[in-house]
Amino acid sequence: MGVMGRVVAADDSLQEKLTALAKGCSFQIGLLIGQNTSEKDIVVHLAPTPVPDEGDLSSEEEEAVPSPRHEANKPKFPDSIPKVVESTVSQHARQVVRMLPGGLDIIGVYVVTPLADFTTSTSQSKLRSILAATHKTTSRILLETAETKTEKVIIHVCTQSFKIVCKTLDISATASSTQENADLKFQRGGSKWQQLSYAYNISLNFWLPKDKPSQSLYKTIISLIKPWAKSVTQSLILIDSELPDDEEPLDSTVEEKPTKKKGGNRGLMEFVPPKAYKVEILDPCIPVLPSSGLTEMSGSIRLSGTLAGLAFVHSKATVGEARAAVLVDLVRSVVSRWEMHCDSLVEEPPSHLIGPIIHEPPRRVFLEGGGLPVSLCDYLFPGDSCADACQSAKELLGLKIRKEHVDDSQETLADASEVMCHGDISVGSAEELEAQGGSREGPCSSTQLLLVLAVAAVGVGVSFVSLQGSQVLT
Repeated sequence: MGVMGRVVAADDSLQEKLTALAKGCSFQIGLLIGQNTSEKDIVVHLAPTPVPDEGDLSSEEEEAVPSPRHEANKPKFPDSIPKVVESTVSQHARQVVRMLPGGLDIIGVYVVTPLADFTTSTSQSKLRSILAATHKTTSRILLETAETKTEKVIIHVCTQSFKIVCKTLDISATASSTQENADLKFQRGGSKWQQLSYAYNISLNFWLPKDKPSQSLYKTIISLIKPWAKSVTQSLILIDSELPDDEEPLDSTVEEKPTKKKGGNRGLMEFVPPKAYKVEILDPCIPVLPSSGLTEMSGSIRLSGTLAGLAFVHSKATVGEARAAVLVDLVRSVVSRWEMHCDSLVEEPPSHLIGPIIHEPPRRVFLEGGGLPVSLCDYLFPGDSCADACQSAKELLGLKIRKEHVDDSQETLADASEVMCHGDISVGSAEELEAQGGSREGPCSSTQLLLVLAVAAVGVGVSFVSLQGSQVLT
């Protein structure tokens, strides 16, 4: 018997699901959604990877993904590990990671296939390539603000023996390519979770550089968002209006040891239900605009609004782990909205309109149910409904979520007339916008609404105005 390595924990319902997949005798590969902790990895959900649809990819990434339609009239599912296209799984991960609250991530993959297919050197090499591509895609959204674990989990279920095997593989460049045995433990009731929620007011002004006309709007804004993302990691994060040390347990009650009752009976741990916390993010208000060269700009974008955020950590998490989960959620949320907004843009001819242009990127909604112990999220554009969020959960996560379990009250649509009539809508000078740069935490109030890219609890939109007053959209 091989020596067991890292512990991987999961609810016993996932064991039943994996066994049912194996009995179906059909090949399947999918993502493992869960949380990495210092003691173990926790698997929360299995998300089967669907055949990619061209509409799921951004214009920049579409060309890089081989289309199955070139070979047949309709997509084909792979029937073995070597036939899986790495970019198919990584693009699935790209969409799934947007639906995860802080604290949850894609921690690996699972595969349902005969043992003979799993153990070949070709399959092992392919799995490493898939994990590396997935890791690169899901890490990019954090803009280098958080370390992402390179040790990934692989769960294999044999379609002949129905045996479930768990391995770990470090995909870092310096690590060995050998998979290590892991101790997969299924437990009834799974892990307990703690929830952290917050509202964050963002107000950023970006001047678009004139000397990079060939760079896409997406890449330009991402490069401008990075300084803000790095500065926000220096924030003070209050939990229930307090500032505990990072080393302290988030919930000290879980550290209490069982006590013996009178009469010599064996004591039992008192059950403590998962606790919900309110978080405040007090950022350092570091200016994110360049200090020089502002006269050589071609336009401006202003991001403003109130973001609703959510994060989950395991029952024994420290305060430091909780704060890290909140920051991941905030950065991931901002970048996700910008990515989706850019994917939705289409080139339009110059307009006769002069002045600011208001766009409405997607707002965030939260999904509960589907048999999961944690909530997930999605982003809806104007005109989308809760039913669309349920459809996304079904297609990307294989979950059945009812419309009444979609909370769309945390962030609401913008009142465009209120935005256009706001006194701060003019382009103004570069010096004025530089003085206004930065972001602040505060209550959800309509008086905070300016020209916004980020979703707000009271409104959302985008301003992209050229210095000469002509419209620039893409």
